[in-house]
Amino acid sequence: MWSRLISWRNAAAILPALMALVACAGPDRPTGVGTHDHMARAKAWPSVDNPNSAAGDDQGYINGYLDGETMALRYTRLYFCAEPPESAAPSGCEVGEGPAIAPRSGPIPKIYALAPAGFVPDPSTVHCGGGVVCLNHPPMLDVTRLNLPVSVVFAPAHSHVIGSRQAGWHNTVNIRVPTIEAWNAIAATKNLTTVRDLQSRGLVGPDIPTNVYFFFEVHAPKKDH
Repeated sequence: MWSRLISWRNAAAILPALMALVACAGPDRPTGVGTHDHMARAKAWPSVDNPNSAAGDDQGYINGYLDGETMALRYTRLYFCAEPPESAAPSGCEVGEGPAIAPRSGPIPKIYALAPAGFVPDPSTVHCGGGVVCLNHPPMLDVTRLNLPVSVVFAPAHSHVIGSRQAGWHNTVNIRVPTIEAWNAIAATKNLTTVRDLQSRGLVGPDIPTNVYFFFEVHAPKKDH
């Protein structure tokens, strides 16, 4: 089954129950990040049978770390999530199992989504704030396979790390960060090497596969303030 899409009206109906489960830190927002008119957006979404069509998709920038710098990731297409794996989220997006269907053939690079677990980070270090649907991101994720108290979460807070400047589709890998100290170490160095070092010492969670894909270009570093 191809991706299932959810309207803002449906997501908003369950938001109060889920807001207590996600961090409320606000993101450092480049152009294009933040709330959108999701009812109008739903009417403009292209056919899910053609994930490589960008017709009607929003475009804008979200931060991401690469090799010690904060890059500007220009998102130009809607997320892609296809079943299997089976997902309890209306978006079709699953955290805990990798994809069976990709938006294109051939090798696809990774984007690492760092999720704060049990603490609220400094908002300036959060690329997508909790409770706000980030640009071209799914509003809901199925986390059943992670054995959490809930099966579906709404727009969890996270930041991004990438390993290269390659543009196009990227498959998302989720990494849970359990302490503010580990989070701040990654925010200070802004690279995947630090993440791997913390993982090797058991200070950061392992790579968790997902069936979530994002399409973006990597632009010049964004200057931190």
